[in-house]
Amino acid sequence: MDFTIALRYAGHVFFLRLHSLAFYYFPLFVRAEAEVDWKGIPTKRLSVRLLEMVILLLVCPFRSALSEEAVPSKPGYEIPGPVNAEDFLPKSAFAGRKQFIERSAWNNGLQNTYRIRAGNEEYEVTGREAALQFLQELRAISQLRQISTGKAITRGLGQSAKATYQTGKEIVRDPVAAAKKIPEGASRFFGKIKNVFSQDDEDTEKTSMSDTIKGVLGVAEAKRKLAAQFGVDVYSRNQELQKELDRVASAMAGGGLAFSIGTMPIGGAAGIGLTVIGVEQTVDSMIKQSSADDLRKWNEETLAKLGARSDLVIQFLNHPWYSPRQETIITASLKKAQVDPNLFLETANKALTDQDGRYFQHVAQLLAVYSEKVGPLETLRLEDGVLCALDKNGVLVVPVSFDYAIWTETIAQRADALAGLVSSDQNIKRAEIWTDGKLSDRTKAELGQRSIGYQSLLPSR
Repeated sequence: MDFTIALRYAGHVFFLRLHSLAFYYFPLFVRAEAEVDWKGIPTKRLSVRLLEMVILLLVCPFRSALSEEAVPSKPGYEIPGPVNAEDFLPKSAFAGRKQFIERSAWNNGLQNTYRIRAGNEEYEVTGREAALQFLQELRAISQLRQISTGKAITRGLGQSAKATYQTGKEIVRDPVAAAKKIPEGASRFFGKIKNVFSQDDEDTEKTSMSDTIKGVLGVAEAKRKLAAQFGVDVYSRNQELQKELDRVASAMAGGGLAFSIGTMPIGGAAGIGLTVIGVEQTVDSMIKQSSADDLRKWNEETLAKLGARSDLVIQFLNHPWYSPRQETIITASLKKAQVDPNLFLETANKALTDQDGRYFQHVAQLLAVYSEKVGPLETLRLEDGVLCALDKNGVLVVPVSFDYAIWTETIAQRADALAGLVSSDQNIKRAEIWTDGKLSDRTKAELGQRSIGYQSLLPSR
């Protein structure tokens, strides 16, 4: 890592550490950071604050003494560093007393990493949507744990046994056993020019007898309704959330537990509803009201009608990093865009992480928005590993999902490649980037100099 960037990051972390100590009145010198386990769930890792602060205190004073020759940097580029999280997230993300997002985030050139507080614990989550979703899940877990269900579960199961319910086998998707530590999402698919794809073929589709039993008892339907009311994804990989949803839904099934969630003080807006692009009401309702089997059937039939190859469809619907919700949003977006879905599926099936899955979901949604607001798309293309689309007027649409793009060497290379493509390909009249994130003023100016357009769907703040 460049030494200047390292020092900036050290100062950023040091400030956060002082804030943490002041806020919690010097508790034990321990903190919990979030890593991602093989299920894509943030896990806590303990480390010593005191030692970390001593090291930073030793390093930071030397920054002013460094000469220009001692701090090599590439001229003309913006440097990744701390950004104001309030520029990217709604006010509700900072409003909670027990669970909230800190007001400073770290930008790597494309994506922001947000620090989430939950009592004395800290989590780091990359990506706007992922951070909001995880925050809402923490708040939902806190509220669900306040619901006592001991006697209600027994009573509910007894009542459920007297009724007849229709169910099908639920598809359970487990992520690949080990995800490689590589760039994810926009940093992987837009941040590199070559060698961005690598995946071991693996079919992880399973069926679970316990899920079938849950369906028979009406738990599956109750769980979907419960998740919708709490504003969380019923297919979330957060195992703590799943455990609490199962517990309360089991008590609700058959009338064993009755309460009004609307009267409960669930902080903040729904995490899965706070996406920049948004999901059509009809699609959202279908996801909330349909079983996983029904969604799978709809996705399979819709993709087939669009001309998708059966092998790509099967791989996509069995993919470990796409939940039934994501699969349905992607399929509905491809249907609206009305393009041959094979190249998209072939590319999206190379996702290696949860963040990759989110990235391709947003790419599909951006394509759908463009076709709706601007005009129909003719074909999909893959340019230097980036999925693009060409419309009938010769505009090369480049859908990219990121938080905040600053002018780095990598982005400059991408922009130059796009400009070169326009000048060399007679079928392309101009290039236009569509995104759900923000661009720095410098990035906008550089793109303008290269005659590359841009359109951000993120509302200005």
